[in-house]
Amino acid sequence: MPSPGRGEGSTLTRKLFQSGGPLNFEDLGDDQFRASITLPRDEDGRLGRECPDEACSPGTFKVRPGTGITGGQTVAYCPYCRHEEAPEGFATKEQRRYAEELVMREAHRGVDGMIRDALDPDVFGRKKLGGGLISMEISLKSAPLPHVRPPAEEEVRRDVVCPSCGLDHTVFGLATWCPDCGLDIFLTHVAAELAVVRSMAGDIERRREALGRRVAARDLENCLEDAVSIFEAAMKALARRHLAAIGLAPEDIEGGVKRLGNTFQNIARTIEALRDHLGLTAATGVPWEELSASFEKRHPITHNLGVVDRKYLERTQASDREGREVGISPAEVNMTLDRVLVAVSAVHAGLFPHGGAVRGG
Repeated sequence: MPSPGRGEGSTLTRKLFQSGGPLNFEDLGDDQFRASITLPRDEDGRLGRECPDEACSPGTFKVRPGTGITGGQTVAYCPYCRHEEAPEGFATKEQRRYAEELVMREAHRGVDGMIRDALDPDVFGRKKLGGGLISMEISLKSAPLPHVRPPAEEEVRRDVVCPSCGLDHTVFGLATWCPDCGLDIFLTHVAAELAVVRSMAGDIERRREALGRRVAARDLENCLEDAVSIFEAAMKALARRHLAAIGLAPEDIEGGVKRLGNTFQNIARTIEALRDHLGLTAATGVPWEELSASFEKRHPITHNLGVVDRKYLERTQASDREGREVGISPAEVNMTLDRVLVAVSAVHAGLFPHGGAVRGG
């Protein structure tokens, strides 16, 4: 592009955006430009992503660029609803706002340059027009460039690596699909949550020595409660997915899950719900009885500070003595975590036998 004329008779020939620059503008002709914008990542090197489907909840996740499918990817997926879109279609609203503000700042810079080229002021920003009895002096002062605020995104703290394509990503809750390869990795998410509890259980002895027996006992109780909570969350997620797969409307799906209430905190009621509400006979090979014994300990832990009461004894026929603390060991917690994964895997396989490649991690 030829340089604009200077001095008298100069014309407004400068374009709004100059090739190159901070955004590496490329002139496509017909007043069309392409900018290259590098989006900020979080402190762990992850990039925010957002499902284009407004109905998707929670819809927000993060990926670590350089992992997963690193070349030639034409389709990406939402880990929650499996919405398909070109990878760039998952930019967040905050990222789009950030990109627009960057371009607008360069537009302000371009307009200022166009005016200066047209007026050709001196080094003090002044331009004198005319002479003799009638003259005019114009003073040009550039306004500050607009401020650009970096994208503000939510903290997402459940990290998982896809066992198929290797994508390192972060989600809310228990997601199902890999954002890169689109495979069902639900069990990988479940296994990752169980691994956190396993790490906590593995730290019990150190906590006992540092903080005392009561703290260690409470830690074990919390680990067992977490195991039950993960099982319940996983079963509810599978129930929602199954009800959606058979064609229920969103409100009917949530109504059905709501009617289940806290069913999945109890193994006997879980087996009934699988049969009566999800059409799945309890899978063989699952240690339901042993899992039930561990789950029943949740009642005195949650409602009676871990002290055995009559209700617990009536429900379990356990040999514990009333008024004593329920017995839990790190070995039992780890065994319960193993059994939870076995049970969830069996239900997953029963409800979604063709769900894609899945692994527990």
